[in-house]
Amino acid sequence: MTTPQVCHLKQCLTDDEIDKIFELTKKLPEQDGGLSGGDNKSYRNVSVKAFDADDKDLEFVASIVSEFASTVNNKYWGFDIKGFAEPLQMLTYGISGKYDYHMDINWQSLNTMLPNRKITTIIQLSDTKDYQGGDLRLDVDNEDDFVIPRDKGDIVCFPSFLMHKVCPLTLGTRHSIVSWLSGDSWK
Repeated sequence: MTTPQVCHLKQCLTDDEIDKIFELTKKLPEQDGGLSGGDNKSYRNVSVKAFDADDKDLEFVASIVSEFASTVNNKYWGFDIKGFAEPLQMLTYGISGKYDYHMDINWQSLNTMLPNRKITTIIQLSDTKDYQGGDLRLDVDNEDDFVIPRDKGDIVCFPSFLMHKVCPLTLGTRHSIVSWLSGDSWK
């Protein structure tokens, strides 16, 4: 049996749960999706609303993410996972919104006592017919990109060290939730 690099679960969230997320996140402050090295919209152009995994109104999202990613990790990867070390992020990509190729690992925290991102999860909140472009692509073999399914309510997870990007949106708006399960330094 081969180990998958990406795992996908259809309809982890219902339309009602997605509507609830939109309603509850309205009150959260919106921020530009900056980078650890500063703000560079030519590289990453997205707005972010962050919430903690233990937010009493939104903890159901963290629970779904944690259960899915932990199940996948236990079956396939066996990473040392402790939980969420940083807030979950609701991302909104408008026209020209994108995030060029990157890894979700913070290189400065490797081999330190700081938690390291191990598993990236992304939940699709928008209906695929509501936008064009905005594909999430993973570079899994240095030749061809793997395009992630983008049906509303679906969740995917993959090791945070995989190169990936969100292609520029050409029409509409794309909403998603991204989060990372973290653990002690990579061994």
